[in-house]
Amino acid sequence: MACDCFEQAKVKVREATGDPLAKIRGVFTSVNGKICLLPSIEVLYRKKKKDGSYAKRDSSIELTYSYCPFCGKKLIDDEKTK
Repeated sequence: MACDCFEQAKVKVREATGDPLAKIRGVFTSVNGKICLLPSIEVLYRKKKKDGSYAKRDSSIELTYSYCPFCGKKLIDDEKTK
């Protein structure tokens, strides 16, 4: 990653909560051949049924960022390594 904001944020969350095991949700993904942990958000939505109505239960997906949500630096370099 281009910055260490995610690690700094984890430290601040642990200090603020007093929990040494507190975490920020993230997604492991391959970036230019390396596995990285990127911050993510959980999106909740209801699936649409065949009749056009929506399901009663929520489904969820994880979305991650191309840019750091803390400092704005680009997280994923467009250049591919060989």
